Parts: sequence; C-alpha cells; structure tokens
Amino acid sequence: MKPLQAIRTLFLVLVSLQLGGCIKKPSGDFTFIDRYLSNWDSFAQGKNNLLPTIKKNEARFDAELTIALRKSDNRAPGRFVFYAVVQVGGFIPLDSELGQAFHQRVGDAVPIFTSDKDGKQRYFAGDLYFWWEEHKSEFAPYPLYDEWRQRDFTKSVAIKMYEGARKNSK
Repeated sequence: MKPLQAIRTLFLVLVSLQLGGCIKKPSGDFTFIDRYLSNWDSFAQGKNNLLPTIKKNEARFDAELTIALRKSDNRAPGRFVFYAVVQVGGFIPLDSELGQAFHQRVGDAVPIFTSDKDGKQRYFAGDLYFWWEEHKSEFAPYPLYDEWRQRDFTKSVAIKMYEGARKNSK
C-alpha cells in the first residue's frame, strides 16, 4: 500500500470509529464488503469495466474489513482470504492496516512471505488459501469463496499454482 493510501485508510478507520456520522459506517451485514468482493470476482472473470469502481472503493473496503477483523467478526477472515485468492497470486502487505488487523486476529498461523527484492512482508494468496482450507470450520462460511473454489479455473490454475509454490518453498 502506498503511503498516501495508508494515510487515507487510517483516516477512514479513525473517522468511522470516532465521528460516526461523517462517513457511512461499516455495515453490520457486510453489504459493502461483499459487493466489493463480488466486483473483484467479476473483474477477475473478465469484466474489465469494473476496475475504476474497484479502485474508487478500495480504501473504504480496506477500512471496513479492517474494522470487522479488529472487532473479531467471524465473517471477516473468509473475506480477507477471498480478497487475496480472487486476485490469483495476490499479496496483502503485512504492514497495511488490513494486514495488521488480520495478523492480530490469527497471529502467526499464516506464513508471511518476505520479498528478497525489497524485504517487505506480505500475506500470499496461496498461503492464505491453504490456511483457510485447514481452518474454515472455525469461522463463518463465505459462499462466494465456496463458489470460487468449485470453478474449473480455480481448480486447474489457481490451486495448481498455489500447490506448486508450496512445493517449491519447502
């Protein structure tokens, strides 16, 4: 996450926690979060016209999911995982507000990838995928993840890539 994005995300989190009425509060029913992830899923399937909407809503999504993770909402971890896996090989920076909130929730249960190039630490989609498959019964299910998991592309490309990366890291 770029410094300006991080500042904007932190600002949104603080404002939503402290002022309440100045920006739309996170929805207890996850409507905004789920709509954002649905847009990401559609974009990943070729609806490129959704990219401006995804970029426009990224900070709010990050802020709302961060808050849900910090509140230990049982629905949040599945959505965090889906956010990475829907990007097929996506990374979520550990030092982002979202990455920190996830780490506070699950501790060291998910391996953290450290880049040889820049030394930055990130959650890799493949590691999140394997963690979720092992621990999903401990959290609320996420139907869009379950649907994604059954797709031919997921089985033949994404999961194969994650398995290969796991094998090569050992």
